[in-house]
Amino acid sequence: MNRMSLIAILILALASACGRDVGGDSHAGEDEHAGEEGHENEGHKDGEEGHKDEVKISPEALKLADIRFDTAQRRALTGGVAVPAEVQFEPSSTAHVGPLVPGRLTKVSVGLGEQVKRGQLLGIVASTDVSAARSKLAQARARLSAAESTLKRQQQLSSEGIGARRSLIDAEAEVSEIKADVKGLRSQLSVFGSGGGGGLKLVSPIDGVVVALHATLGETASPERAAFVVTDPTKVWVRGNVPELELGRVKAGSAVVVRLHAFPDLTMKGTLSYVAPALDEGTRSLPVRVSLERPDARLRGGLFGHIELLGGAADERVLVVPVDAVATLEGQSVVFVPSDEPDTLRPQPVALGRRAGGFIEVRSGLKEGARLAVSGAFTLKSALRSGELSEGHAH
Repeated sequence: MNRMSLIAILILALASACGRDVGGDSHAGEDEHAGEEGHENEGHKDGEEGHKDEVKISPEALKLADIRFDTAQRRALTGGVAVPAEVQFEPSSTAHVGPLVPGRLTKVSVGLGEQVKRGQLLGIVASTDVSAARSKLAQARARLSAAESTLKRQQQLSSEGIGARRSLIDAEAEVSEIKADVKGLRSQLSVFGSGGGGGLKLVSPIDGVVVALHATLGETASPERAAFVVTDPTKVWVRGNVPELELGRVKAGSAVVVRLHAFPDLTMKGTLSYVAPALDEGTRSLPVRVSLERPDARLRGGLFGHIELLGGAADERVLVVPVDAVATLEGQSVVFVPSDEPDTLRPQPVALGRRAGGFIEVRSGLKEGARLAVSGAFTLKSALRSGELSEGHAH
């Protein structure tokens, strides 16, 4: 403890002793016994009545001990148990674009980090497979043209009663077969994304940003590796791993707060949108996923941070006091509130709940708007005990 704290405690202790001995030396013994009787009956009364002990505070003590006053207020707790987390792009917001057949890149139309629109051309791949398919389509079209001419002649001969019925049926069957081949080859080329001259057009299926580029002119592109990766940066989620001992705080739909190492000032609210059905055997932790209410534009996939589990609804507001306002007195959590006497504080028993950041929930023992000392609880507790010792010596 530093020198300033010691001075504050001494001043408060003296003020406390003086405040108790207000009746003079002749009544010291009587006051002491009255205090003892009140102390004995204290355990039989409602906790909300508080302790009979009081601390009289001088202005000098307030200044030296840095004791501040405020009112108990309701607020949403923005802290809690923190678990490791990583920002990830939603799978549905990321597109891996590459050719369905091997080929050589003959055109690259976009650069890394460029904004693209759905249907925009990213690059062109020249493929021998596509060229072969286009050649087969041309041959099929030529055969179809000849077959249709043959069918037309057979229909004419049949109408004149010259041609055989069998020849007409064969001509019709051949035309139908070739048409099916043409349709199949067109569909194949459409799936490939074929353009003119046997080139495959690689286009973006979504609006987004080019976040990965594995495409260089003349380079071989294959289905095994995407040439372009496009992602919508506004659609992200945060993945975390909750330790086994904290599973009691995890529930789908509960509120969380996300903070990132790269942006310490950034606080994002969200909810647990997914809770895994089983623990990860390797880490003995439970994978969870957070959907953010308002993703920040600075978010990037791969950023690390932590998820603070609040254990309640995102808009839940509870009665809280600063952690520095709470002390433990005779096994009971207390805060210090003004007494009926001027410049005097008394300990008020309270029942506490969740702790989040620098605040702690008060479940009972204190009403909203009640005035209390929001700092210096330990100093006040020490002064109260010092006052009791002073009374003992006076007796």
